[in-house]
Formats: sequence, structure tokens, C-alpha cells
Amino acid sequence: MTEKYSMTISLNILHHLGINLYSNSVAVITETVANSYDADANEVNVEINPTTNTITITDDGIGMDINEINNRFLNIGYDRRKYDGKETTIKGRPIMGRKGLGKLSLFSIARKIEIYSKKNGITNAFCIDVADIEKKIEESGETESFEYNPKEISFIPNNVIATSTGTKIVLSDLKKTRITSVSQLRARLARRFSVIGKKYGFIAQVNGQDIAISERKFFKKLQYVWVFGDQSYQDEIKKQCGPNLKRFNSYSENIEGTADNIRGWIATVDNSGDLNDPDSGNLNNIILLSRGRIIHENILDAFSDGRLYTKYIIGEINADFLDVTSKSDIATSSRQSLVEDDERYSILTSHLKKILDVIANNWTNFRNEDGANEAAKSFPAVEEWLATFKTKKDTQKAANKIIGHIQSLPVDNIEDKKDLLRHGIIAFERLRLNDELKKLDALLSFDSEQFKGIVDNVDELEASLYYTIVKERVEIIRTLEKLSDTNALEKEIQSHIFEHLWLLDPSWERATGTEVMEQSVAKEFGKITALTQEELKGRLDIRYKKSAGSHVIIELKRSSVDTKILDLYAQGRKYKTGLTKCLQSHGELNPAIEIIFLTGDQPQEEYDNENINLFRSLNARLLTYKQIVQSSLKSYTDYLEEHKKAGALREILSKL
Repeated sequence: MTEKYSMTISLNILHHLGINLYSNSVAVITETVANSYDADANEVNVEINPTTNTITITDDGIGMDINEINNRFLNIGYDRRKYDGKETTIKGRPIMGRKGLGKLSLFSIARKIEIYSKKNGITNAFCIDVADIEKKIEESGETESFEYNPKEISFIPNNVIATSTGTKIVLSDLKKTRITSVSQLRARLARRFSVIGKKYGFIAQVNGQDIAISERKFFKKLQYVWVFGDQSYQDEIKKQCGPNLKRFNSYSENIEGTADNIRGWIATVDNSGDLNDPDSGNLNNIILLSRGRIIHENILDAFSDGRLYTKYIIGEINADFLDVTSKSDIATSSRQSLVEDDERYSILTSHLKKILDVIANNWTNFRNEDGANEAAKSFPAVEEWLATFKTKKDTQKAANKIIGHIQSLPVDNIEDKKDLLRHGIIAFERLRLNDELKKLDALLSFDSEQFKGIVDNVDELEASLYYTIVKERVEIIRTLEKLSDTNALEKEIQSHIFEHLWLLDPSWERATGTEVMEQSVAKEFGKITALTQEELKGRLDIRYKKSAGSHVIIELKRSSVDTKILDLYAQGRKYKTGLTKCLQSHGELNPAIEIIFLTGDQPQEEYDNENINLFRSLNARLLTYKQIVQSSLKSYTDYLEEHKKAGALREILSKL
């Protein structure tokens, strides 16, 4: 007896292109919906029934007769375009299917598949049971390929297909790990097809509810959009966008140097977290479609682009030239990705690479400008600071850049945002005063925590932004003021003086890295034969070279030592002579050297004009530890007066 339904199965195809062909139910249902589209269906409904643990796909397409079932549907590898010699359906739809392997994807999620089809008043119904296939393989001992006859089942006219023609597929005995929820299926099918909706004459439903383009919920999150297509397409995309849209840019459809075109859009969102959706999954990708359906899950991966903007990007590109029947099939067996060494793929990726470079630059500028405007609206102090550069366009652009970057960082707490803005302004001022704004980009490639770590360093800012550390310095001075015991004061100052030379003179620059504590002249400069033995034995408590090139020697004297002016002069002269010889031997012919003596008390001798002139000849001065404390506060008053700009900036920072 001849069986009604028959298919020949290769074990290799069954295991590698059937059971393991697809990784999830959405991909499988995509194949089935695509078949309904190719069957010229007006509607297709996917019904998920958790009670019966079944998935049912029903369409009102042209249906299949017995010949089409056996020679097409059950013929694994049947290429409709090749054998029929047609590019389009009767309705003129570009045919999506090609390899003839899509029906095998059903095995990926179900062990039992029932197919009902009606055409020209004739009905057919059969069941493919994976358990029966496995049993037949075991009994026959077949190792390569074998014929399998699906079992004929009853066709119930009133309950199976309500329309005059169509096909219904029932998937049961489902693999639970591959099943998705109704909400996930709706959102993902909405993105995997660009031809769903009344406009295209193809209604797709899940559990009887139409899938709409609005179910691509990410449209409402788009901030900057770049569109490739005619005006009507641009209007369609713009209509879908929500209140977050700030910039809408159009580009040519044509791929330069070819006759090929693309249509689609690439967009970015405000926060990278906006691309994580419970239904749609991770949306940080650019999908590729052809003939109205997805053919590549994420072409963004092809570029290995680690720039920050890629974390905010989403898009879809329609490229019909990739799937031309007259050329080899560019899709892989699963139809979820492409053959990457194909020339068409290279043409597309080269073109998109250029577009993405433009988008990356646009995105940075847009974020800087818009972020700076938003920050200025939210924080009047920021607006006040930015206004100080209104006559300096390049500087203002750079200032907008850093404020825009900070504003765009995903920081919800308002106080944390203010803190980052303060740090950003401080860092910018430091770079500006050092004429190093070109280094600004290095500050803008980090997240909020890393950014704060870069600029949150008082010592680094001390050279140019005094006001940021004034409280710290005053607190130190106030602490020293409270020490009435001279020995305690001496000990405390000596512990501070090396790291905080501003105690001696607030206007001094930071050391250039040559400051040395308790270094002998000989050890510092090496063996110099021009030095006397006494000079070689001389020790410098602190030798400090200012960035301007002058040198400072600081000699610390204990309070218990009976200090005499002539002894100090002799010691200072010895140090200066020795240091001068050493510096001259290193190319400094006329070095500027200053000497400071720190003592517990004034020398017992009178510090008269003669002694003052004696010290002046050495460019030396004498200070007690108490004088340092008293003079430092006064010096700060003078310093602030001379740096009114810093005072104004301090006012701005205090408002944040």
C-alpha cells in the first residue's frame, strides 16, 4: 500500500539542521510566519496555549494540495525560487523563503507537529512525530537517510481552518526551555519583520491580537536618529518616535559607487540601560533585514567598535540587494546570520562603517551641546560658568563638551551629579590655565566613578586652583596656631613643611620633582672636585627648585640649638657656594638661589640693619616657626586678592 504522505530524511540534516537548527521559539515562529507571507496570507495568528502546552500557527494563505505537500513541504531543501523560477508570489510579494529548510526548524521546539491545509476545497492533515522517527531509525538501523511517512490524521472542517483556504500548524510536546512568553513573542516578531500591518496587507497576530509597529517600544526611547530612505519612510519613522527625540537626520539610500540601496535607520538612546527590555531583550544591536524579514541578528558585531557611542546604539537596515535569486544564497542555514566572506556583505559593511564613523562624531557633538544646555537649565551655576567663555568660542565648545559628558552620565542622585559637575569644572580650569585643553578627551572616556577618580586629587589641582584647597590649608594653619609649645610646633611644622611648602609662601609653585629632604650636596650632585671638603660635608635639609628655575634651600633648626646670626650666615654661604659650583658644573652659569632658615626663636643677637644686609647678600631670610603660622594667614589674604578670578569661580562652585 502506497503511503499518502512521504518524506526522505537524512540523519545528518535531521540532527544538525533540524533538532539543533534554531536556538529559540521566536526564530522558529519567524520561519513559519515567513511561510504564511509567502503563501499570500492576509492574516496569520500565533496561538500560545500554556494549558495544553501547544503553539498553533494558522493562516488564510493559498494552502497546499497533496502534490505540494509531498514535493514541496516534505521535500527537504526544496528551493521555491529556483524550481518555480519566480521572484514574487501571485500578489507580487518578494518571496522570503529560499533554502527549503525552514520547516525543519519546527523540530527545534516540538516533538509532535500536526499540519492541516485546505486548497480548492480539498483538505489534507498529517502528523510528524519525532518519537516515531526515532523508533523507525532504531528498528531499521539506518545510518544515513531513510523514508519517513507522516501519519494521516482527521481534518475537522469547522474547528481546524475557518477560511476557504489556508494552513494550520499545531506544535505540541514542546521543549519547555525553548518557549517564550506572549509579550516577548509579540515584541520580537514586531521587530523581526518590516512588512507587518494593514499597510502591507499582512496582519500578524498573537492570541488573536494584531501586532503593531508600536510594539517596538524602543521607538519612544530614541534620542538621536539617522534615517536612510525617501521622505515617506522618514515621516513614518519620525511618527513612531516619542518625546525623547531631539535630533532627526536623513541620509542618502544609495551605497556610493554601486547601484545598490539600503533603507532603514540607526539611532541612539539617552541612557544605555534603555536598551534592556524585559520583552525585547538586549536591544543594543543593529539588525539586518532583506525582503521584509530579519536575516542577521546584529551587524554591529562586524565592526569591533569599542567607542562609547556603541553602548547607546540600536537600528535596523533593510538591504534587499543581499538576497537576489540570481546570486548565491548569502544566508547561513539557520537564516539568522550571513556568510561574511561574500562580496555583498563586504560592500554593505564598508558602507556602514563610514556611516557609523559619521554617527560617532555627530553623537559626541550632539551630546555635548544638548547635555550642556540641559545642565545649564538645571543648574544656574553651570550656566553662569559657561557664560564666562561666551567671547571665546573654542574654549566654550570645550567647556560644553565636558559639561555635556557629565550631564549624560547615568547618575540619578542630584547631589552626585552636582559633585561630578564641580569636579569637571575644576579639571577643566586646571587644563585651561595650563593651556592643555587638548587633554580634555582623556577625561571623557570614563564612567562616572572613573571620571571622579581622575579629577578628585587636591594635590594635582593645587598648582592652579587655590580655592579648591583653601579650607584644607586654613585648617592646617589653625591647628598649628593652637600649639603654644615651641618644641611641639617645631615638630609639627617639620612634618608638614616638606609636602606643604606653601606654608612658607602661598605663591610658590609646586615643586618640580627635585625637592630633597636631608640630602648631602655630594650625594645629590655626585663627586664634584671643585667643592671643598667642608662643602662636601654640607647637608641640605630641603633643596627645592621652582618651575621657573630658581632654587630654594631650607635649613631647619631645632629650638634647643642656640642659634647665632654669624653661624647661620657662614652655613648659608657654604651651602650657596657649594650649590652654585654644582649647578654651574651642570650648565647653570648664574643660578638663582634663595636660602630660608627656620628657627625656634630669634637669635640672641640683635637682628639689626648690618645683619639684615648680611643675610640679604646671600638672598637669605630668617623665620621662626611661630612667624610662619602668623604670616601664612596674611599671605592668603593677599593671594586671594590677586586671584579674583579664582574667587569668582569659587562662588560658582559653592552654588552647586
